[in-house]
Amino acid sequence: MEDDPAPPALRHDVNFESRPDGYEIWFSDRIAEDHPSLVDQFAEWLEDDIAAMNLGQIDHRAVLADGVLSEQVKVDIVAWWVERVEDLDQG
Repeated sequence: MEDDPAPPALRHDVNFESRPDGYEIWFSDRIAEDHPSLVDQFAEWLEDDIAAMNLGQIDHRAVLADGVLSEQVKVDIVAWWVERVEDLDQG
């Protein structure tokens, strides 16, 4: 991975940012600091169930993947977090 990307404006607990070669998922401080083990589990789920390719992780604040960030992928990701984090800020 080249230089670590700067985070986008974090408006929610789970934030999406598209890149030319894929996408980034950034987590709020609440997720990164209070639920680091869930971030690890999420990365495994994303790779195994969503088939994200070339998955990278920047500590517990962001996950990067190659591929297209479709609306369905976003829905599936938010649903995964809603099942595990009470009062998830979805926007």
